[in-house]
Formats: sequence, structure tokens, C-alpha cells
Amino acid sequence: MPADAEPAEEQFDIVVVGAGPCGVTLANHLGLHGIRTLILDSSSDILDYPRAVGMDDEALRSFQTVGLAEPLLADMIRNVPARYHTAGGWCFAHVHPQEQPYGWSRRNLFIQPLAERTLRRGLDRYGNVSLRTGETLRDLAQGDAGVTATIDRADGSFYAVRSNYLVGADGGRSAVRGLTGVKLEGTTDAARWLVVDMRNDDLDSPYSSVFTHRHRPRMSIALPYGHRRFEFRLPETESDEEAVEPVNLERRLQLFYGPGARRATVLRARVYRHHSRIADRFQVGRVFLAGDAAHLQPPFFGQGMNSGLRDATNLAWKLAAVIRGTAGPGLLDSYEAERRDHARKMVNIATMFGRLYAPGSRILEVARDLFFRLVQHLPQLRDYVLQMKFKPMPRYTEGLVLDPGSGAGEAVVGRMFMQPLVETSDRRQVRLDDAIGPWFAVIGIGRDPAAAMSEPAQAFWRALGAALVEVRPSRAEHGPSESVVIEDLMGAFRDWRRLRPSIRFVILRPDRYVAAVGGDDDLDAVTLKFQQRLEM
Repeated sequence: MPADAEPAEEQFDIVVVGAGPCGVTLANHLGLHGIRTLILDSSSDILDYPRAVGMDDEALRSFQTVGLAEPLLADMIRNVPARYHTAGGWCFAHVHPQEQPYGWSRRNLFIQPLAERTLRRGLDRYGNVSLRTGETLRDLAQGDAGVTATIDRADGSFYAVRSNYLVGADGGRSAVRGLTGVKLEGTTDAARWLVVDMRNDDLDSPYSSVFTHRHRPRMSIALPYGHRRFEFRLPETESDEEAVEPVNLERRLQLFYGPGARRATVLRARVYRHHSRIADRFQVGRVFLAGDAAHLQPPFFGQGMNSGLRDATNLAWKLAAVIRGTAGPGLLDSYEAERRDHARKMVNIATMFGRLYAPGSRILEVARDLFFRLVQHLPQLRDYVLQMKFKPMPRYTEGLVLDPGSGAGEAVVGRMFMQPLVETSDRRQVRLDDAIGPWFAVIGIGRDPAAAMSEPAQAFWRALGAALVEVRPSRAEHGPSESVVIEDLMGAFRDWRRLRPSIRFVILRPDRYVAAVGGDDDLDAVTLKFQQRLEM
């Protein structure tokens, strides 16, 4: 700490640097769990233009946990299809996922400033969370006792705070990443893209459209409240300044609107280069990186922000468990182990999609078109593509997951669990997460988990704050139960277990990933292994 800084009198559990979607999501989760959190941002207010535009079902499930899914959806267009066209105009793929395994639609479009305001309003619910804007991280120092952060105020003064841990969610130019010496490895595409945001849009195209081309691919994305985004790949011969000149903007916009007068006006136009990069470490001692501070990807797969939200959801409950003393600090080492590999996969698939939009040769373009013509005649492959089943889903094999061995558990443990509709004992029909609460859960399918375990095992789960939940068939007789009882309203648990008859119990982490499974007689043994892993 600099000698002339104010004394470090303030103490927080967590300091979050960066109040964009990733940082504020993290702060909302920490607030929910009662963790004393300071979140700061160098900007005095939310940036008034959209960057990210798409939110997926995993993100909405995370926001559901903190009670913000429905407020966010109030400003979204849900379940939006995407159409992919060849250079000749043929629509070779109409992607419109209908399945909702996690309880929410998979392609939802939003305006980022509106979403950020909703997320920041969410922080107002927590007296344990403090948001400070117009303040910049100057320096940090860490030791065995915690982290000291030196922070510059807008008026030129500065001060220091202490915390147990610090998270850098401060974007692609992350100060935290620089101060910790972490390298951002990867490449920056030489191609430049012109991004044009419109308002008062009246184009009759209520979906996302991609027009692929070896040299001049372009995109159109319908957004809420009469907004629309266009993206155009620029030729090497055109400068950034030339691209945003009105005459050149008009020439490109006419590819969609046609000539003549129109209501739509340009809100902003900027030129970007896309990055495919990932930090060589996500953790340095007591300091963590999340979101764009940890990984950057092209926008072609719509997963840049969503990947950051996965980081926040994964890290928040682990920090809360360690701060609350219910888990050992070794649990935090699993953040990088679980998130870095999947983030890298998302960077790679986004980069691959960019090549799909702009094939490097005529041969690759023809091969792609032939592949998609073939897909139309192969129902299983067509479903795999058009229902977005190709999207890489995390599967964790390290950290707080128990090795299931071979068998049914191998395909379940370490993966996100489904979220069907269930019915509570007072006949409310809700999504699963709303019935079991935001923390750990032990779910018995057709069995009472409390009755299936010993008193010491039950005492462990109750001390942890886990929900013990018994799932019964819909309209079954309600006998006594020591656990929370819910009904399998749509038969989802019945169908799930029919494929996995050896699994009777499922242990869920707060991020809704399966930590362990058990059969009729081994819940005590699974509990003991889980307890040992949690205390690592």
C-alpha cells in the first residue's frame, strides 16, 4: 500500500473489480449467500450502447437462482431462431432449438445496457454488497492473510481495502490480469468487422440472419424495442474511417433495407477485430480472473458473455462456501480446473464458426454447402445441428465431483442436471431450482433421502444447509417424509431414471452440476466421500 494512501480500515470478504455482466452476476450470487462484497468499476455509469446481444439457458438458470431471470426476460425477445444462408441466398440451416432441458429457452436476445441496469438493481437487495463506480484499481498485494487493493477515486484521492479474495472481472484490458502477471494467449484475427446498431428498425426479419461469403459475410440480428444489429466483414482495402462514412454505411445497409427512405436510423457504427485468446491461469493465489479478463472469443457463436456468466456462477458458491467455513480453501483450486478447459473449447468453436461464415476457399465453401444439404436428409444429424446439440457442455471430472466409476453415473456426474417443472406440497407448479433452494441439494427419486441415511450423515447435510428432497410420482399418495416433498409433474424424473435404474439419489451443487449419485444402499458412503472432498 502506498505510504500516502488512507489506512486500510475497510474489510470485505470479496472485492470484485469490474461491474459488467460477469462481475455484477458474481456480486448478486455473493450477496445472496451473505458474503461481504465490494464491487467497483472505473466507469461512472453503464455504457449506453450494446455489446453482447444473446443470452442462453444456462445464464438464465443462474439468474433464476438470484431472482433475476424474470426481470431480465421482461426486456428480452425469447426463443429467437437463427438462419444461415449461402452466398447465393439458400438457407442451409434454420436453427431453432425447442428443447428446454434447463428450464429456459436457449436463444434469447437483449439490449445490454437494459440488462445491466436490472442486474445492478438486484444488488440493492443486499446490505452486504457495496457498488462503487468511477473508481479504478491501482495496485494489489496479497499474502497469507488476504489481499490489499489500492483504489483510485475520480477526484484523484485513493484508499486501500482488505479482503480475503479478489476477483478480476474487468474485461479484455484487465488491470487485475496485468498486476498478477497473467498472460493472455492466442491470436487476433486480421479481418475487421463493421458493427452497426440501428434504432426504429422496421425490417420484417424477426430472427438472426447470417449471410456467408468467402469475402463479404454479413449478419442481421433483431433486438428488442426496434433495435437491430448489422455486422459486415470489411475488405483489406477499406480503412476504418472510410467504413463508417455515411455513404459507405448506406451502401451496406441497402443490402438489407433496399434503396429509398426508411424509419431506421444509425445509433452507432464501430470497427472491431476479433480475438481468440485465453489466460494462461485463472487463479494466482487469492486472486481470480473471470469473464473477458480470462478469455476472449469472436461473437459468431454468441457465447462470449455467457462464458463469463458461467465463470461467475462456478466461482461464487465456492467463494461463499470457503468464506462461510463449510469448505476448505482447496475447493477454490477447482475453479480453474473446471472452467479453463471449457472456456478454451468455447473460444475454439466460436473461431470455427467464423470460418463457417467466411470459408477460406471455394472448395471449403462447396464442401460446407454439400454437408448441410446432406444433413437435411439425415434426421438425427439434422436434429443435432438445428437443435444446437453441438454446443459443448461442461463436464467436470476434478474438484467437487465424486468419481462415479463405470456405469450410469459416468454420464451424469460432473454435468448440469435437468430442470423440469415440479409441484410442491402446497400445489405450486415451479421449476425445480425454485423448489429446492439455491444451495446444495440431495434429491431422492422415489425415496426419502433423510430416511435412507444415518443420523451422522443427515446431521452433516443439515449443517451444510443442504436441501433434502424427495421426488414422488405425480398425484401419488402423500405419506410421511423427513424431506421436502415435490411431485414429478411432467414425468421428467420418471423418464430420467428409466434410463438409469441404478441411480436413486442425486447430489447437486449450488451451480446445479451433479456432484455425486448413489443407489438404494450407498447414500452414507457417498456422503462420507463428499464430506472428505468438501474439506480438501
